[in-house]
Amino acid sequence: MPILYPTLARLRRLLRRWQRELVQPALGAAEIAGALAKLQPRPERLLMVHSSLSACGKIRGGASTVIGALRAWVGGGTLVLPTHTYCYPDASGIAPVYDAQSTCSLVGKITNEFWRQAGVVRSIHPTHSLAACGPEAEAICTGHEQCETPCGKGTPYERLLQQNCAVLMFGVTLNTYTFFHTAEDAAGLSYLYEESPYTLRYKDRAGQACTLKMWRQNMRIPRRFAEMDGWLEARNLLVRQKLGLGELLYLPQAGTAHRALVEEMKRNPCLLVDQPARPH
Repeated sequence: MPILYPTLARLRRLLRRWQRELVQPALGAAEIAGALAKLQPRPERLLMVHSSLSACGKIRGGASTVIGALRAWVGGGTLVLPTHTYCYPDASGIAPVYDAQSTCSLVGKITNEFWRQAGVVRSIHPTHSLAACGPEAEAICTGHEQCETPCGKGTPYERLLQQNCAVLMFGVTLNTYTFFHTAEDAAGLSYLYEESPYTLRYKDRAGQACTLKMWRQNMRIPRRFAEMDGWLEARNLLVRQKLGLGELLYLPQAGTAHRALVEEMKRNPCLLVDQPARPH
């Protein structure tokens, strides 16, 4: 009989969640715009967004409503979303071919709808592509396939930080904040990459099959990315805003946050490493 307790506890949690969702009205464009308006300062040129469609509750119109609100908020600037596909080699050692025109994003419905929209540019990269629309979209996305790392030196991620982009975590924690890997790369951390590079495959703009050698982050080292919100908030680099059942996390100057992280990691290389995994 005691074996039922965890199951019952889980059912109670689910019931409480369903009750909250039943009393929580669906969110529309006006509610999203209202929450975004409270985040200051408003992004002027570049906005990177990590997102979850369901975390804040039911959204009328789905992903297109969120994208529309984000486009309106960034105004005449450039909106950027990750469209990661993780096309790493399978057990046989052969990697699937990434095609920017057809390979689905694995990081949420919002990203999958966004890269398919008219006027959106998508970078060519088999694991960590991103998509952008706006005046700087081409400049941000170009040449990603020529980089030796997914989001380190010379990548679109580094370019965004060099221009001090804003970052919005729409209903997601900092566990999905890709710029942490860019900071790890800039700090030259020894644990960041696996011992050998991978051979990956992609189609170029002309549809020709190509290969590249790329270093992969060593994810056997557990990170504590989600816990870094307090560190950033204490330094006035991150602000929060409630939206429905979830929360928005906003870094108005991600480049400034990046420099602070790199400086701290040079003093404390294990800043982003989960406590049990740190060397004693």
